[in-house]
Amino acid sequence: MTERSFLLPLVPVAKRPQQAAPPNRLLDLLTALAADSRNCLALLSGRSTENLDRWFGSVRGLWLAAEHGAELKSPSADTWEPLRSQVQTDWKSTVMPILEHFVDRTPGSFLEEKKYAVVWHYRMVEPEFGEWLANELVSMLEAMLAETELRAFRGEKIVEVKPVWANKGEVLDRLLALYPDPDFIFAAGDDRTDEDLFERSLNGARTVHIGLGPTHASYVVPDFEELRTVLGSFASPEDTRKAS
Repeated sequence: MTERSFLLPLVPVAKRPQQAAPPNRLLDLLTALAADSRNCLALLSGRSTENLDRWFGSVRGLWLAAEHGAELKSPSADTWEPLRSQVQTDWKSTVMPILEHFVDRTPGSFLEEKKYAVVWHYRMVEPEFGEWLANELVSMLEAMLAETELRAFRGEKIVEVKPVWANKGEVLDRLLALYPDPDFIFAAGDDRTDEDLFERSLNGARTVHIGLGPTHASYVVPDFEELRTVLGSFASPEDTRKAS
């Protein structure tokens, strides 16, 4: 039996993280792919466990990875499993005042506190000013976090402070340990955090970057609609009809 692995983000970035809910046609597509017993389908996201449960919990057979892989949920489980045990989060009290200072000086920006990370969002800030401040913030945080397991990561109009081990490449390693020697791996993403996944993918894997910008992916598509078209070609007509 051919075994195929898919590791995916499928919803464009929204102005507010909670607005990035999937459309019904995307849920139908995921349901069709997950229904094929040959597939190991995983959705890797920076969103919280609560968001992923609410948006994708109804898709049977789907692996979920929250906060870039800090927590995993298998298709057969009702609860989430931390990628690492005994994780410390007391560092937030040190980092938060700095991020709050940047919110105060940057109209339109805001903070998001996750379980394992803190994020400064500046999507609604004047672009040139936002990029300048993001560079300043990352430089400041890099000096502060140098001797810790934390790092400041640049994403799509965000600066996120999180542990280095919470990354999508680690999720790939975990899945490959459970499903060794797949015949086909397809991984896609649009963010800098997806580069960890692309760099760790095995030779021969089909890796796809969505949008413009430098990437380690093998292929590039212009937008999410194009990616969904490609994914639709992997779902059998019978499964697609069942999911509709």
